[in-house]
Amino acid sequence: MRLIDDNGRVLGIINIIDLLVILLILGVAGRYVAKSQIKPAGVQTRNIQITLLVKDVREATSSVIKVGDIVRETKTNLVLGKVTNVEVKPADTLVNTADGRVVNYPNPILKDVYVTLVGTGTAGENAVVVGNSEVRIGTQLSVKTNIYAVITTVMGIKVLD
Repeated sequence: MRLIDDNGRVLGIINIIDLLVILLILGVAGRYVAKSQIKPAGVQTRNIQITLLVKDVREATSSVIKVGDIVRETKTNLVLGKVTNVEVKPADTLVNTADGRVVNYPNPILKDVYVTLVGTGTAGENAVVVGNSEVRIGTQLSVKTNIYAVITTVMGIKVLD
């Protein structure tokens, strides 16, 4: 029995062109799988603590943010972490006084909520990524739970050991 017969089949089973196409498809798929398994050097999964500021919200919103909530990123619905601390303070409002000064006055209606959450992510030399979202101090992050959705500002990032 010859390797390629008169009809162009390898071992009389499959056409040589079909065999090359199948090998090409398997090679591309294998390369894709191998590349997706490789993580960049120096990047390890760690616990990351993020402090978020929810600014100028009403009592109804500030009262439902609780320790233990699982927080998700609004657009991707990926888990960012679990709330470990909630601190509610009166929001500051700038008020003009009769003598022309501008003073900082606590707002009787609006609250500022500082939310601390801990999630898993990667901390490389170029970025901190939690839940497939790059997190940087000063950026806005839209988050939600099953009860509330708020827009926050990242106030602090700490990589935990």
